[in-house]
Amino acid sequence: MELKRIADEMQPRTMAARDWVFQVIRTAIVRGVLPGGMPLRQDEISAALSVSHIPVREAFRQLEAQGLVRIYPNRGAVVTKLTKEEMANIMDTRILLELGALRTAFPYLTDSVLDEAESIINQSENETDLHVIEDLNLKFHFVLYKCANNDVLLQLIEQLHANVDRYVRQYYKVAEETSNSDHRQLIEACRNKDMVLADAVLRTHLELAKKLLASLDESIA
Repeated sequence: MELKRIADEMQPRTMAARDWVFQVIRTAIVRGVLPGGMPLRQDEISAALSVSHIPVREAFRQLEAQGLVRIYPNRGAVVTKLTKEEMANIMDTRILLELGALRTAFPYLTDSVLDEAESIINQSENETDLHVIEDLNLKFHFVLYKCANNDVLLQLIEQLHANVDRYVRQYYKVAEETSNSDHRQLIEACRNKDMVLADAVLRTHLELAKKLLASLDESIA
C-alpha cells in the first residue's frame, strides 16, 4: 500500500499517534495518492500504519476540519473533491492572505531570512523529485511569511495550499522554471526594499497558479 511507503518516509515517529496518522494521510491526499472521491477505510489504514482505529478516526476528524475529508453518517470518510469554482475561491482567498502575510512580514525580512529563501530556490533547481520540489516551494513561501509572526495566518495559508496543491502537483515540473524565476524576482524586490514590486510579483505568481487550476480537465477537478 502506498500509504505504508509514505509512513516509512516519515519515520521515526516522534509525535502522538493521532497527529502522525493525520500527517501521513494528509501527505497522501496532497500527493494525489488518495484522490478526491476515494473512500477511506479504517481497517485498511489501521493495518497499513500498524495503529488502532482510534487515532485513525481522530485523524479523519482533523482532516475534515481542514476540508480534505468529509465524514458521512453510516458511510464513513471520503476524500473531498473540489469543483473548479471552489478551487477559484480558495485561490482568491490565498491571494488575499498571502499578500497580507508578505506585507506584514516585509519590515522583518532580514538578509539572513532572504539568504535562507534563496538557498531553497537553489535546492529546488537541483531537485528532480516532484514531491520534494513542491515541498520546497511551500517552504520558500513560509520562510518569508513566518516573519509576520502570526501562527493563525500561517495555518490558514497552509490549509488552503493543501486543498489545491493536490491538483497541481502533477503539473508542477512544467511550471518549475517560471516558479523559480518568480521567486528570484521576489527575493530581489525584498532585498531592494521595494514593497510595491514584491507585492506585484507575488500576486502575478499566485494568479498564474489560479489560471492553471482553471485549465484543469473537469474529470480531474
